[in-house]
Amino acid sequence: MLLSLADLSLRGGDSYERIYMLESEPVVLGGAEYRVLLPDGVHIKVDRITGGFLVNLDLDARMYGPCARCLGEAVLEVHAEQQEFAPTAKDGWEETEESEFIHDLVVDVDGLAREALILSLPSQVVCGEGCKGLCAVCGKDLNKGPCGCADQKIDERWSRLKGLRLDEGDEPPVKGS
Repeated sequence: MLLSLADLSLRGGDSYERIYMLESEPVVLGGAEYRVLLPDGVHIKVDRITGGFLVNLDLDARMYGPCARCLGEAVLEVHAEQQEFAPTAKDGWEETEESEFIHDLVVDVDGLAREALILSLPSQVVCGEGCKGLCAVCGKDLNKGPCGCADQKIDERWSRLKGLRLDEGDEPPVKGS
């Protein structure tokens, strides 16, 4: 979906608002694919200001995919906002300062919405705050109860560390003393 700012014929102080119903491609995070629904669409507001256009985007998305901890189904509600400035004169603006989503006063609404969504995501998508994940040994979902791995023998290479006790203020032994 492309939006031409020049075709809006806005004068200083004028605004344009519209909701665009978009379909979003799945988002891939850490190799896992998450389906994205935009049930209320993408809200775009364009303000004509001195020197250009101010483009505001906000959306509410629902994402479906695997929990990063237990691999069960995770549903994530995301609110995303983004603001971009499109100058009407190129003088004084370097190419690196211009928006990646606005070229020749044409806004890539899909690209801007996707960018806003991805920047609003948490570092890990989980099914719930208290998700316990999977047992590192047997792979059992710890949300469904404990596994029998906790009673297993400790790897002999690490067994000496079990008896290690450091009290506050104790210095670890120095080798060679």
